[in-house]
This record gives sequence, C-alpha cells and structure tokens, in this order.
Amino acid sequence: MAETISINNSKGGVAKSTSVITLSQILAIAGYKILIIDLDPQMNTTKMYGQDENPDVNIEHLFCTKQLRKSSVEEFITPTSQEGISIISASRDYYELIYKIHAASKEYPVELTFRNNLEFIKSDYDYIFIDNSPFKSALSNCSLCASDGVLTPINADNFSYDGLMDLIETIQNLNETYSLSIKFTGIFMTRVSSRTNLFKQMYESYEEMFEDRFIPVSIRQTDSVNQSNTAFIPLLSYDKRCTAAQDYIELANYLGLMDNKHYKKLVKFMKGEK
Repeated sequence: MAETISINNSKGGVAKSTSVITLSQILAIAGYKILIIDLDPQMNTTKMYGQDENPDVNIEHLFCTKQLRKSSVEEFITPTSQEGISIISASRDYYELIYKIHAASKEYPVELTFRNNLEFIKSDYDYIFIDNSPFKSALSNCSLCASDGVLTPINADNFSYDGLMDLIETIQNLNETYSLSIKFTGIFMTRVSSRTNLFKQMYESYEEMFEDRFIPVSIRQTDSVNQSNTAFIPLLSYDKRCTAAQDYIELANYLGLMDNKHYKKLVKFMKGEK
C-alpha cells in the first residue's frame, strides 16, 4: 500500500516541484513504483514529464464525487517516459475547482473524497507524491487529508514562521475533525549556500525552533537544478553527479524511503553500472 507524501509550503519558489520530481525519480530508479499528483496550476511538474492536462477527464469528479470503481480513478493517471513513474496531470480548472470544493463542503465532508478515491489505486504504487500550489485553499485541504505525511521545503531568505505554524495547525485540525493521522514529517532547507553566515544562522534558528521537526539535510544550490528545470529534464537525468542530486538521495535515506535492496540498485545507476 502506497505511502502518500505531500510537499507543501505557503511560499512559492522553495523548490516544491523540484523536490517532488527528484525524490520521485530517485525512488523510481531504485525500483519503486511512483505516482505523482500535480495540484499546482502552474503545471511545472506535469510539464517536466512532457505531459499536459488530460482533456478527457473531469477533474471535479476526482475531488467532489466518490467513485465506485478502480477504473474511474485510473482514467486520471498517465504513464511517463520515466520508468516507474505515473502522473495525475495538473489542470487549469483548479482555480474553479477550489470554489466547487468549498461549496460542496457545506453539504458533506468533501475534503475526504479525494482520499477515498485514491484508496482504489494505492496498492498499485509504493509512494504517492503530491505537488501542491503555494496557496492555502479547499484543494490543499483535500491534499492534506489524502496524505500520510507532509514535507515542507524552505529557503533561508523567504522562510515564513507564521505560514509553517499555520500549516501545522491545519494538519492538527484536519486530524481532529476527520479522525485522521496525518503526520507533519518536517522541514528541510533548499537552495542553500552552506558557507554563508546566513545559512549557518538560519540553520541554528530552525533547529532550535523546530527541534526534531527540522530535518538536518539541506539541498545545496547548484546551477544544474535551474538548468534541468529550464530544459524540463529531471535532475538525475540532467546531472546525476551534482551536489543537489546527492543531497536529495541523502534526504530520501534520512526519511527511510529506501531499503538496502533498492538503495543498491540506485547506487549502480549512480556509478553507471547496469
């Protein structure tokens, strides 16, 4: 049964999409089956895999209508060129969908519909990663309700303490309202220059403020990340030896996402072995 991990932050530009794409690629190369769900109307994750929104499906049905069969959920899923990764593409209708979810919430617990629908396909995957919009909305609440854990990437220069505490409070409220067990897995720093005084000061501050909620793995700033995003090529395909790729592998290990068997397969790929 897949573990569902939501990447969430109320700030933009903190590498949410890059984190979803790279962690998914690492785990797929290691031999896991991955489903990515792109809930950001900017569609960066969708475009990274050469996809576009699926005009043949009504995205409202996935979030507002309880499906009765697995095939009704499978029609939202598209395979990608990356072996082991499938995707539910983003939709330009998300802005309108937010209002429909909000209206439906007055009549029934619609925030659980997405979670219930995903149950049909969770046994087909090892991990499900959700890439969220930076805006808090009824749609982001649906995403949180469907998640087992929530990860938050942050930048040293635009960190919002209030925004993060609001996210943690929202998770607590949803857990209490719907008797869920969503876990706030923690925060990790991205795009850092580890030799700067700012990084050292912020690292120590986060560690003191959030204790075990602060993940001691930081993703270093590298040109390869920006270049791979511009070229719409996942990071390990673009430059698997860059420091950011190494850091994301360390993050996956720290989170316990890979067992030894799968990690060995990843190591062979990194070494260029078959």
